[in-house]
Amino acid sequence: MKYKRILIVLLVSMLIVGITSCKNNSSTTTKQTGQTGQTGNETKLVVGTSASYNPWAFQEKDEVKGFEIDIWKEIANRNNYKLEIKLGQFSGLIGMLDAGEIDTIAHQMSITEEREKKYIFSSPYAYSYYDLFVAKDSNYKNKEDLKNQKVGCWLGGNGEATLRQIDKDYDLKFDIITFDGVSIEEELSIGRLEALWQGEIKTKTVIQENNLDIRQLNEKLVYEINAYPFRKDDAGQKFSQEVSKALKTMEEDGTLEKLSIKWFGIDTTKPEE
Repeated sequence: MKYKRILIVLLVSMLIVGITSCKNNSSTTTKQTGQTGQTGNETKLVVGTSASYNPWAFQEKDEVKGFEIDIWKEIANRNNYKLEIKLGQFSGLIGMLDAGEIDTIAHQMSITEEREKKYIFSSPYAYSYYDLFVAKDSNYKNKEDLKNQKVGCWLGGNGEATLRQIDKDYDLKFDIITFDGVSIEEELSIGRLEALWQGEIKTKTVIQENNLDIRQLNEKLVYEINAYPFRKDDAGQKFSQEVSKALKTMEEDGTLEKLSIKWFGIDTTKPEE
């Protein structure tokens, strides 16, 4: 009986140690999983982009590149983030953010009143105009000349919203054609559109890089301020503060300006005076 009692005590002790070990392992695994959170000593942050918006963000030989990507690599380095780039159609990025699939969007996102009601934005990192562009050999001189004509823009973004508002305000009766992941500059070049409505910096860079016969109308009806949106929760609040701090130091030490000149040939990181 004495030996049986000893054996029972030993078995119970081994069982307790085993249960404690399993609990510790389970706790560690939980800490390292999830869309957003700690991974080792790094904080995981998932950035969504369409990677079809050259030179802001685009794919080349399966590698995602561009102004946005370089900015995020620098932000991640300064905040010890484990950065993940997640691709999606531009029109679906907001839905991905709302669903928690991504933590923010890198696609020249504009700050608007409507978006500010729903998201927390970082401090701005870029500024530019939207404008109308037409074929170089066309006779169009202003927006009124384009009345009833096909004008292209990006689906679901601030570009579409502002183009529709301008169309309404000036009674231009545009035939608005929306695109998602397609080069609007190319659509204009081959004659499928009479004009395109897009960010000035992006369009001018693509025109120059590809030697396209496209010119700007210089209407400059919309001035946009770009920043990174985050959900209105504790993680979003934390990220927006950390990202804003990193962007501020990047502006102060000249990193933002250098990246802008690298990708656009000009500094688009300072507001118009």
